[in-house]
Amino acid sequence: MSKKNNNSRTTVLLVGVVVALLGLLLVFGFTQLDLGHKIARLTYKKVSSYEDLAAIADKPGGNYILTQDIDMAGREWTPFTFTGTLDGNGHSITNLSITNIGDAVRDTYDGNMIPYSTSLAGFFDVIEGATIRDITFSSVHADIDSDIPVFVGTVAGYMEDSKIINCYVSGDLYLRAHDRMFGVGGVAGYGYGSFEGVNADVTLVCIDTDRTTKDEQFMGGLAGAGYPDIINCTVKIDGYGSEHGYAHNGGMLGLYMYYPEGTVHHGKMTGNYVEGKITFFEENDNRRAYCKAMVGETLNEIETFEENYASFQRLEVYNYDADLLPEERSEAFELTAGATGRYELEVQYSNDGADATYGLFINGRFYKKVFFPSGEGQVKEAVFLDEGKSEIKFRFLPGDGNISFGDVSIEKTDKSVSLIVAPHEDDEILAYAGMIQKTIAEGDIVKVVFLTNGDYYGTEYASVRLGESAAALESLGVDRSDITVLGYGDLTLEALLTCEDPDQVFKARSGSTDTYGDPSQNLFDYHTLNTGNHAAYTKANLISDFEDFILACRPDRIYTTSEFEWHTDHVYAFKLVKDTLVKLKETGFMPVLCETVIHGEDPSWPYPLEYKSGDTPVITEFTDPFPNTDTTLDWSRVIKIELTDAELQKKMAAIEMFVSQNYGGEEYPGTMDYNFGFCKRDEFYWEIVY
Repeated sequence: MSKKNNNSRTTVLLVGVVVALLGLLLVFGFTQLDLGHKIARLTYKKVSSYEDLAAIADKPGGNYILTQDIDMAGREWTPFTFTGTLDGNGHSITNLSITNIGDAVRDTYDGNMIPYSTSLAGFFDVIEGATIRDITFSSVHADIDSDIPVFVGTVAGYMEDSKIINCYVSGDLYLRAHDRMFGVGGVAGYGYGSFEGVNADVTLVCIDTDRTTKDEQFMGGLAGAGYPDIINCTVKIDGYGSEHGYAHNGGMLGLYMYYPEGTVHHGKMTGNYVEGKITFFEENDNRRAYCKAMVGETLNEIETFEENYASFQRLEVYNYDADLLPEERSEAFELTAGATGRYELEVQYSNDGADATYGLFINGRFYKKVFFPSGEGQVKEAVFLDEGKSEIKFRFLPGDGNISFGDVSIEKTDKSVSLIVAPHEDDEILAYAGMIQKTIAEGDIVKVVFLTNGDYYGTEYASVRLGESAAALESLGVDRSDITVLGYGDLTLEALLTCEDPDQVFKARSGSTDTYGDPSQNLFDYHTLNTGNHAAYTKANLISDFEDFILACRPDRIYTTSEFEWHTDHVYAFKLVKDTLVKLKETGFMPVLCETVIHGEDPSWPYPLEYKSGDTPVITEFTDPFPNTDTTLDWSRVIKIELTDAELQKKMAAIEMFVSQNYGGEEYPGTMDYNFGFCKRDEFYWEIVY
């Protein structure tokens, strides 16, 4: 009896050990080694050449595994429908050229759930119930022209209930099409299924070739449209959409929508990152202009949307005559100045397209946008050059034409440049409207740079304020191309300039953390024009942007606000200007620095206008803004300029253009009396030693 019990216990013990070992092996195998998949793929058919890839079309439902990298250079490829598994085994397919549309046709749907029979192109035209995993598609080039609805993607034009796992895609995809429904996706054109651990680095170009039909265009770094789940994916995108109907552009997905009608899905988009930009236009009276970092337009809720991040630029263009392309078109000229100083740059050109604008760069720094009317002619710009050789470059800005440049020459000029550094939109008019008119009347140049967006009450308000200031300045004779927007957040200058960490990113009250302007008003932020990207709100970026602009502009005189005002943006605008000039003084650059006051010690200063009988204002002179405050601003040494009646009338008319400020909004009161209090017989400033 005792021996039998011992044997039983031994048997039980051995069985327990075996079960435990098997459990550990299964856990380790499936969680660490993906053992089940490794075992399964031992039965996959091996693919090691172009011929093996092409042969998959004969048995598209099979399971395949790459055993080496395959170079498709010089090979023509015809897409086909695939329903099996393609395991890249860590290998790559390089130099894939997609120039043919496949035979498959699928219904795709617009936002109104209208179906369109659509052709498809990619490595596969359709993947259906398929799995594509652990494969790299590198140096892909797609170039499709179509006059029927079509979708293009690197891996597939259409995905149906398929999985794309741990794949990497890089290359460029061009689609020129029209007729109701078309689009391009970096990995798949249209469809549903899932992307997991996919990394895409793509340039996407989608061009509507027919201006007479209002079709739908879709673009996304992973897919043009559909409702795929997207998990732990990374996209780097450089997109260009030229659409004469309706555009849907997104860093990950152009349009998220369940289809067909009645479809139920619990969508998931988690742990993803998008970097890059999409430049686009939408020529449409009923503009919608969808373009966002993750999803351009969302028609159905994504049930789980978590931990998705982006560093993304939405660049909308308003010239509809030139298709948007990624190629940088620029012309550089090396000119030699006999002495340091200001020169008149004269450029002969021919423009056989629409009116165009190019960026003018001086020694690598953006200076201004230069307008080239259609036809042949010449443009002249005053530029500051150091003695010796300088590079003058005209760089194409997306959507703005195609110029042929002729002779470029320089001639010394006596023109001077006065720069107003305004903390907010309106400061330049309140303080310096008379000076602006007098300077321009003398044949000299006035430039204005806005340090902030004035977006304290929201980003939409920024566009309003920028538009009001631009219109007011133009009414005084300032060219819009001489208006520059640094685009930092309202009431952030003190925090930025006093921060110990120069790379700490700040958030404005509006929620913005990156510089911006208003492209719809041709007012881009300086950093974007200078580098191609927005700048984060950091001390380093603010100082660098301002210094770059000053070095490109080289003004003779700089006018700004006072370090003694109560408004911190005004105080730190002065400090930014002065600190920059002290630094550049070592190079010999020493413009005249002028300081005025917008906010005095008495909140009522400069005091409202009084009126005679009727509506005739009584025009007085400014009084000392700091009569009881200890400052270095001696009122007996102030410099005053007297305004003529005509100049004063223009100043009043310009102030009237600040509707948002004069009348206020839901969150803030109007300041009309205060604003018109600046309509005095004179304007004033002090010249500051630094």
